[in-house]
Amino acid sequence: MSRIDHFNLRSFDLNLLLAFDALMQERSVTRAAACLRIKQPAMSHALSTLRLLMDDELFVRVGYHMEPTLMARELHAPVRELLEASQRLLLSRRSFDPATDEHTFRIGISIQSESLLVSELFADLAVSAPRVKLLLSPTSRERAFDALDAEQIDLAIGYLPGGSGWHRRQMLFDLGVVCCYHPALLPFAAPLSMAQYQAGRHAMISAKDSLYGYLEDALEAAGVAINPVLAASNFLTLFATVARAPLLTTVPAIVARHYAPLFGLAISPLPFAFPSFPVELVWHARSHEDSAHRWLRQRLERSAQAIVPADMVRTPSA
Repeated sequence: MSRIDHFNLRSFDLNLLLAFDALMQERSVTRAAACLRIKQPAMSHALSTLRLLMDDELFVRVGYHMEPTLMARELHAPVRELLEASQRLLLSRRSFDPATDEHTFRIGISIQSESLLVSELFADLAVSAPRVKLLLSPTSRERAFDALDAEQIDLAIGYLPGGSGWHRRQMLFDLGVVCCYHPALLPFAAPLSMAQYQAGRHAMISAKDSLYGYLEDALEAAGVAINPVLAASNFLTLFATVARAPLLTTVPAIVARHYAPLFGLAISPLPFAFPSFPVELVWHARSHEDSAHRWLRQRLERSAQAIVPADMVRTPSA
C-alpha cells in the first residue's frame, strides 16, 4: 500500500473533485452549481482553481454547453471512482440490522455467568438475529482488561473490578452468594450457623491458583476462616461432588437457585454479611458508539433481567 502524502493533500480542497464531477455530469456551470447547492460565482471560482491546478482548460464552451477537454475525460474515471468509494464509506456507517446482518461477537465470560446468561441470550438471538454468532471464552478479572485492550474479545462479563478509564461498564445484576450442601450427608438445618460454616470442609469455585478461588478477598474482609479442600473451575463439578461428599460449597445465589435442586442440595444463606458481588458487562471505549456492539449490550442487559427472579435482586452495598 502506497504512503499518503498528508501534508500536500491537506492544501488541496477535495470539494473541487465534487465540482469537477458535477461539471462533467451537467456540462453547465449554472446547473453544476445547482447540483451542489452553491452559487454560480462559487462554481466559477472552483472551475478557475481546477484549471490553475491542472494547467488545463478542462472545459471549453461549445455553443450552450461546456465540453470536457481530453485531460478532463482522462481524469473523470479515477475521480468518479474516488467519489463512489467515499460514498460507500459513508453508507457503510448505517445502523446494524440484526434481522439481516451477519456478525460474530467474541465474549469473555465468567463460568458462573455463562450457562445461565448465554442460554437466555441465544434463545433471544435465534429469533431476533439469526445470522449473529457468539464465540465464548472463559475470562477472569486478571485477564479480561488485557484481552479487551488487545481486541481479543469484544465484551467481558463477570465480576470485574479494576480496569482503566477507557473501559466502560454496565452492571447486569448483583445477587449475592449462598451456601449449598447435601442434607443427607451434612444434617444441618438452614440457615447454617457460623460455627457450622467454619467447621465444614469446602468446595470452592476457582479459576486461579488458589483453593479459596473468587471468594478469597471477601472471606478475608469478613474475617471468616474456612477449610477449602477442593477448587474447581466449573460449578457443576462442585454440585456433583457436594451431592456425593460431605462438603459445603459457596456459589452465586442465582446459580444455586437454578442448579442445586437438580443435585438434591439444600440452600442456606451465609452466616455473615457478604459484600457486593456484581456481575458487570465491560467493553472498550473504541466500540462504545458502534451500532452492532450497542445492540448486543442492550440484548445482554435484557437477558440478564430475564434470568433474575424478582425476589433475588438486591442493590449493591456501598
